[in-house]
Amino acid sequence: MSRGFSMVELLIVLTVITILTGISLFYLSGHERLFRPDEEALKIIDIFQEARQRSLTQRETMRVEIDLTDNVVRLIDENQPNTADDDRLIRTSVLIPQAEVKLNSRPPDIATNPTELMPVPIAVFKPSIYPSSAGHDVCTFRFQRNGSVVNEGTDAVGSNATTTGLTLFIWSPKQNDPNQSEIARAITVIGATGSVRFWEYNRNLTDANKWKDSRRSSIYGGQTGGSNSNSNS
Repeated sequence: MSRGFSMVELLIVLTVITILTGISLFYLSGHERLFRPDEEALKIIDIFQEARQRSLTQRETMRVEIDLTDNVVRLIDENQPNTADDDRLIRTSVLIPQAEVKLNSRPPDIATNPTELMPVPIAVFKPSIYPSSAGHDVCTFRFQRNGSVVNEGTDAVGSNATTTGLTLFIWSPKQNDPNQSEIARAITVIGATGSVRFWEYNRNLTDANKWKDSRRSSIYGGQTGGSNSNSNS
């Protein structure tokens, strides 16, 4: 008649389970870390797309603030453009800690920007002039009712704003060298149309410019096809 497991056999089984669990958690945590730039990029793209759609359908200016001080991205309805008192916060998304995913510059080890048909300068972060983020380190873009995208302007109601595109880099630094990117992604927005595109940097490519369209997200905002032009602003 079986008397069940001995204490030694039970300890061996528990040891094996512990080891396997530790190995699984190690690989799962590394896998999750590698996907954080993609998670961040898609979160910001979602905000950009909602801003564009709302601006066109509601015929109002929608402001997007990527706030590194609070580490969030905000979508704000400006309502009447001649006053800042009626600005309405629509949505806030919390960003991944900047030690894990960086947004404020192009990775030091990458010398090129994604190629686009029209100029898309690198996104600039600077002290905000809007009440929702006054003095914070912010990149501000405003989606207009005519489909274009403009900068923050010169005051809290966006006076003297000019049409502009943006290239926003999203990358994770290597653990042993923060000046080297482990995974690099980019978002481009065309100022004249508000079109949004998601890019992946692939070091294994033989091309001089290793930025390629992310086919996982396709192309947003009605833009079609790739570009052979180079605008490394």
